[in-house]
Amino acid sequence: MERSNNWHSKFGIYLKLLPFLFIYVLLIKFWVLPTNLAGDEHRYIMFAKNLLNGFYSPPSPNINLWNGPGYPIFIMPFIALDLPFFVIRLLNGFLLYFSLIIVYHTVLIYSSKRVAFISAIFVGSYFPAFQMLRLMQTETLAWFLISLICFSFIKFSRNNSFSLRYLILAAVSIAYLSMVKVIFGYVIAVMILLSSSLYLIPKYRILARKSFYVFSLSLVFCLPYLIYTYNLTGKTFYWANSGSMSLYTMSSPHADELGDWSNSSVLRLNPNHATFMDSIDKLEPLERDDAFRKAAVKNIKRHPQKYIENMVANIGRLLFQYPYSNKKQDVDTLFYIFPSMFVIFPICLSLLLSIYYFKYMPFEFFVLLLFFLTYLFGSTLVSAFGRMFNITLPFWILFCSYVLNSFVSIKIKQH
Repeated sequence: MERSNNWHSKFGIYLKLLPFLFIYVLLIKFWVLPTNLAGDEHRYIMFAKNLLNGFYSPPSPNINLWNGPGYPIFIMPFIALDLPFFVIRLLNGFLLYFSLIIVYHTVLIYSSKRVAFISAIFVGSYFPAFQMLRLMQTETLAWFLISLICFSFIKFSRNNSFSLRYLILAAVSIAYLSMVKVIFGYVIAVMILLSSSLYLIPKYRILARKSFYVFSLSLVFCLPYLIYTYNLTGKTFYWANSGSMSLYTMSSPHADELGDWSNSSVLRLNPNHATFMDSIDKLEPLERDDAFRKAAVKNIKRHPQKYIENMVANIGRLLFQYPYSNKKQDVDTLFYIFPSMFVIFPICLSLLLSIYYFKYMPFEFFVLLLFFLTYLFGSTLVSAFGRMFNITLPFWILFCSYVLNSFVSIKIKQH
């Protein structure tokens, strides 16, 4: 009987959250795609096949580093086995399911099983994230990695001794997240600087050192990729050649545009951008990357107020999938706005409470908060999508569950 109780205590949460896995699998099965491949799936499969053939990007000058190698590496074994795309998409359901397990165990570090279970249910029920399920794209993998980063970083920070296991797990998770979403590579650099600055404060010195170890080691794990891109491009700390185009669309000074992203074919048909696109059409990828960046900087310098307006619109797109320049808003917008209201309000409340009760907040939350706020701020500087915010939800649920459970109590008066 005792052994049975121990088994249920250890694995019971897997059974309790199993209905979410069934829901995810059903959505993947019956949420039919209009074509066999959609969105960015073509590109990720192409990169996975490149890796199987012994390279990632074609050699200079025809380089292609549109995204990091994290997701192509993840699906590469399944492409090698020539498995149906449906099987690869099924991985999304398992990634989200195991993320719920990780969130549960992370909340359990601070709170009761009841609070941890409710938090996991809240994460699993956030249906705007369901749109990630039916595509072979990076979001579910990033969601899983962010859950793992929160768990391992908190474990490493709270451990009185130096836990090499959690240090490596946290650093590897952050490094791999940077391979999946290259913007986190720049966030790592910022966090190394912030951790170094916090070390100057005696009160935070021990934990700041731990934070510095995690982010420094994660950068070390990224070095093979950065050495590869340096050998390919001759540029230091070069992560991808897609960010400059996103910065360009974000910097648009035109009154009828709000900084949302457009692909090359759309830009060529747009009178506001056709001339510029024609001028760079015959450039090599690195030259085109520089041209986009220079044009974006010029737009920002000449029209700083419009860029700030676009940043405000970007925040709206991150949080509510609204507004877009040329997209007709319809009832589908409520699919994002309605659930986002139930997320944004507790986040704002928790942020305010965390400032008020700052001295009672665990240091590890402060570091993770800086990590994700740096990422979100960086996302507002380029053309953003709602899924860029959605992947951070595991952290925000963890953050809110701690703050609200620690500093808020509700009493009902009886008459």
